Amino acid sequence: MSVVHTSRIEITRHQGPHRTARIEGFDGVLDFGIHGGIRDFYAQKYGREFSGPEYPATLDHMIAGVAG
Repeated sequence: MSVVHTSRIEITRHQGPHRTARIEGFDGVLDFGIHGGIRDFYAQKYGREFSGPEYPATLDHMIAGVAG
């Protein structure tokens, strides 16, 4: 038996590292961005501050999906 699935996802870029994803067949959006140590690392690397709220990083979402 084999399963084939195609995910249909729309990504929207907002200010700075903030992005949202809409997944076909589901209500609402997922927020992606940077936070904590990741935010500090990129602030030092690029020499600028990131304003706005912190959001889970892409890696956070991937780990949550695999850990489930």
